[in-house]
Amino acid sequence: MKGYWASHEYKRLSVDKLVEEFCGWILLLEIIETVKGKGSRVDRNRGFLATLFETGGRVSEVLALRKSNFELRKDENLILVRDMPLFKRYRKVQEYVDEKGKKRWVTEPEEATRRSFPIVLDEPLVPYMLKWIDQCEDLLFPSPYKEGEPLSRIWGYRFIRRLNDKLDERIKRKLGFVNRKGEEVAHLFLHWLRSMRASELVYDYGFEIIDLLDFFTWEKHDTALNYARKGWKGLANKMRGKVKYA
Repeated sequence: MKGYWASHEYKRLSVDKLVEEFCGWILLLEIIETVKGKGSRVDRNRGFLATLFETGGRVSEVLALRKSNFELRKDENLILVRDMPLFKRYRKVQEYVDEKGKKRWVTEPEEATRRSFPIVLDEPLVPYMLKWIDQCEDLLFPSPYKEGEPLSRIWGYRFIRRLNDKLDERIKRKLGFVNRKGEEVAHLFLHWLRSMRASELVYDYGFEIIDLLDFFTWEKHDTALNYARKGWKGLANKMRGKVKYA
């Protein structure tokens, strides 16, 4: 049996092309409130979106989080996130030369965690995250089918696509997902939230590249430049009142 992509066109969405700036807290709240329902499932789904944004993690990293990763520090008005899983880290184990004479490396996954990073309690999505964390005993997003394991990455992908289909067209237009002709040119995707978080940290807190590297435990400056966008509003804020004209 052929897979889904054998008969469907695959369009890779890239944050450097689709994210121009932080979309704003109001739109983020509208997106999270699009998740309807009652009880623990809606709390989980909203908590997932909020945690995905607030941590800026990859979907697999967020799904692997445990309650013990979060330390609430009310006196400091923050949550300290410790030892969050960091995937896509590899170490070189063997060097070889390929058939074209180029030096290559055999690599293997390396167990790694992010450096500790803070989340400010006043941020509008934090209540959704804390509400779900309070209901958890260990894993934040456990699988109902495999005991002791988190929900799968595929679950995350399907969830975000279903959420996109439920978004009001007005929201999609504001996000740039629908053009002036009413044609959908993009859609909500998991890494979009990661880029939004980076852009928000730049816009709201004035994060520089070194700060982004610390927050996300990124190794390369290029990664920070790819994910974080100041946008025209951020540029305008920096320009206002800085120069006095005669």
